[in-house]
Amino acid sequence: MNHSSGLGSGRGLDHGTERTSDWPLRNRAERVLLPQLALQDMVLNPLSQHCYPLAFGYYPQASGHQMTRPNPQDYLVIYCVDGLATLEYADSLTQVQRGDLLLLPAAQAHRYQADSQHPWSLYWMHLDGTDVPALFQQLDPSASGRLQLGLHEQLVSDFWALLSVVATGYHSANLLHASSLCRSILTYAALLGSRAQQNNDGFNVEALHHFMQQNLERRLTLSDLSSAAGETSPWQFIRRYRAATGQTPMQAFLHRKITRACYLLEVSDLPVAEVARQFGFEDPYYFSRVFRKITGISPAHYRQQSTKG
Repeated sequence: MNHSSGLGSGRGLDHGTERTSDWPLRNRAERVLLPQLALQDMVLNPLSQHCYPLAFGYYPQASGHQMTRPNPQDYLVIYCVDGLATLEYADSLTQVQRGDLLLLPAAQAHRYQADSQHPWSLYWMHLDGTDVPALFQQLDPSASGRLQLGLHEQLVSDFWALLSVVATGYHSANLLHASSLCRSILTYAALLGSRAQQNNDGFNVEALHHFMQQNLERRLTLSDLSSAAGETSPWQFIRRYRAATGQTPMQAFLHRKITRACYLLEVSDLPVAEVARQFGFEDPYYFSRVFRKITGISPAHYRQQSTKG
């Protein structure tokens, strides 16, 4: 998904002084650069003008990815979900690793580069709006540029939703929701930063949930999930997971698939069979049975209800 190209980002869209990186899109990489008319729509809308996106994307295993911005005109958020990178910011050199959130404000020079051996995978968004400076200040009062939040399912889900919401076009409702998602990412990150990570006696549920979210298109087995959690006994894994969440790992994985499927049914016109295929269900009838078991209605009925409001 590369909705535009060759445009600057932020106020640089007008001035032409700043650009997103020209890293070549590979595999599942996505880059969305919002056109000028869409930006004008958000600036003029009082519901979005305080915090809105200029560009956003996802780069998996971004080998060779690097960027230098001596005088950025916008605010940049990067969420590293795998691998390593280096960040030069505020007269310091920092190694960025999985679970780090980078907050790089306007007018502050910075440079980042993917590690050559273990390149990072990252979600990113360029922001503007009157509330963005205060949101950055709340998140990073010391202006270090890096928050060690860890992997969190909700952050990844919101970034994924941001990428999905404009897939059907730059309608005003889509743009307003995109603006809301940007604010949600920042405010949820602030919430995470205000409390200690809950690791449940060394059993990292958040990291496992991130693994699930990143593999929704696959048909993972209990053994796959157990290995991802670092458990050698699948039955011990089920017991610990149920104690932490109240459901089994496979139930949780299927619920996440269906939750994402619901979102696609709401915002796209994809056939039910294609939605099923995107989440690893080769048999659309089996997908419908699972969908009905979890939601109580069929995919077609769900789509019909969602369009009625």
